[in-house]
Amino acid sequence: MDLAHRLWGNTPRPIPAKKLILLHGMGGTGSLWRPIAAMLEEDFEILAPDQRGHGGSRVPELAGGRSRAAYSPTDYADDVAETMAATGFHPAVIVGHSMGARTACALAQLKPEWVSGLVLVDLGFDGLAGGGLGENLARFIQVLPERFSSRAEARTFMDQNCPDGSIAQYLMAVSVALPEDAGGGIGFPFDHSALLRTIDQARGTTIRHWIEAAAERGIPVLALRGATSTVWTHEEFESEVRHFANPKWKDRVRLLEIQGAGHGLPFEKRPEFVAELRKFISET
Repeated sequence: MDLAHRLWGNTPRPIPAKKLILLHGMGGTGSLWRPIAAMLEEDFEILAPDQRGHGGSRVPELAGGRSRAAYSPTDYADDVAETMAATGFHPAVIVGHSMGARTACALAQLKPEWVSGLVLVDLGFDGLAGGGLGENLARFIQVLPERFSSRAEARTFMDQNCPDGSIAQYLMAVSVALPEDAGGGIGFPFDHSALLRTIDQARGTTIRHWIEAAAERGIPVLALRGATSTVWTHEEFESEVRHFANPKWKDRVRLLEIQGAGHGLPFEKRPEFVAELRKFISET
């Protein structure tokens, strides 16, 4: 599936710019990355797709006769690979936030020659939701209405029901005004059933072995955690720090906590995030 996407920074240059692909988290769209892309587009070419089931990539049926119910990490990665092929946008550093980190890791297995680096933002390497929220996030998505009459009503619902404040803020940021002929109010740019299938089909998935395999292929990996995140807990993070201290991977896998940030790290600490991203790219 060739995904709906945005291209930024793709102006003619005397020396070709390095390429970045920015993958949003569950419930988001590529447009969320615009403020971050604005800080990078003078130096890089940037592609920000809407992943399947989100934004402009919601379709009745998927290309190639695949079931609309296919929302595994590999299905998401297949879409990104098809989009990279269609646009000639490779090799690239792949940046994945939350669910997008899982897509990025699967892509590195599918097309390692197209991935020059992985930046994985605030997703635990194991578990239902890739970290500490687990079943609580699944239950929240199940009860999240498709429409609210107003932003105030939506905010009240988030405050009372969302298991993480950063996720609530994230969902409010992606919310969109609905047309009056559809009843007005606000909704969200994703297929609710797609999110539930995504969670269900990620059960039992670990990205740790994908990270190990990428590192062994020579692909550098940077994993960032927001220090107050409830999605990727500090205990889980420290366990991965110990695991990847193994000499087999330590020169290729770096884990870092960003203070003062939660799950929305790229958007809550934009300058710090961009600085770490630039540093990583300069060293790859």
